[in-house]
Amino acid sequence: MKKVFSILSVSIILASCGGNVSKFKPIIEEVSSKWDTTTSAVTEFSTMVKNEQATVLNLSNNLQIDPTTMQKWDEATTAKFNNIKAMVQSNSNELTSISTEVDSFVSSWIEKSKDLTALKEGLVSGKLEGDVQGKINALTVATTDAASKLNTWQEQFGKIKATVADISIKFSEFKGAYLQ
Repeated sequence: MKKVFSILSVSIILASCGGNVSKFKPIIEEVSSKWDTTTSAVTEFSTMVKNEQATVLNLSNNLQIDPTTMQKWDEATTAKFNNIKAMVQSNSNELTSISTEVDSFVSSWIEKSKDLTALKEGLVSGKLEGDVQGKINALTVATTDAASKLNTWQEQFGKIKATVADISIKFSEFKGAYLQ
């Protein structure tokens, strides 16, 4: 009788654990899917920011004008050139700020992804440990927060990119008028 009771107890415990896993499986898979989508979007955005930083650096490097040429300019020409340089510097600083925020975010994102990995491994092994619902809630909040931050960054980035394109046109026109 003791053997039967022991086997029955173990079976009940295993069944309750399995129920726990099956209960959370769809939620974990949904969070995982959203996490992966958000990770891809943030990674793609980070690459876009780095590429635009390279574009701005190239533009900034092209602003290196021979001082003897600059001495020949009148005040209005010098003011136009200095305005272009200031706009390039300002947008470069804004891109650096976004890049720093994104890099910091990615570091914390990677750290939080460890909880998701643990949940996914728990699904595979059939054992979910700790505060599963708490981890799911925290990951869901992190994903929502990431989407919000990404939208803000993309908005800022769009403005900067448009401004940099405008500055590039202004500098090309400036070169055509004053640097031939």
